[in-house]
Amino acid sequence: MTGAQQDFVLAERRGQVLALRIGLVDHLIVDGNVLAAAVSYAQQLATQCSPTSMAVIKQQLQTDANGTYADSVSRAEGLMFDSFRGEDLVEGLQSHLDKRAPTFPSLPTRSSRVPV
Repeated sequence: MTGAQQDFVLAERRGQVLALRIGLVDHLIVDGNVLAAAVSYAQQLATQCSPTSMAVIKQQLQTDANGTYADSVSRAEGLMFDSFRGEDLVEGLQSHLDKRAPTFPSLPTRSSRVPV
């Protein structure tokens, strides 16, 4: 049983640093301004990440949550190779070389482009 699982089973209270260390949380906001930190994180996602890639990752996590390791790896490899042929890779690399923010195309509201 992992430390996080044990904490849930035993209902033990742990410190925030320990929660971060054992993977119970992945961010700590030490100055108390949670809203500003959340907005900053959302802005990073919106301006630096490919919407297509985020949609594919989200769908893959949902699809593979209960699948086998072999099936998940096989699907991940296929999706990765598909992404190498996409326009987002070209834009990501070019924007890095140009030292500018990437301009990725938006997804339709309900995307059918996610091939998982």
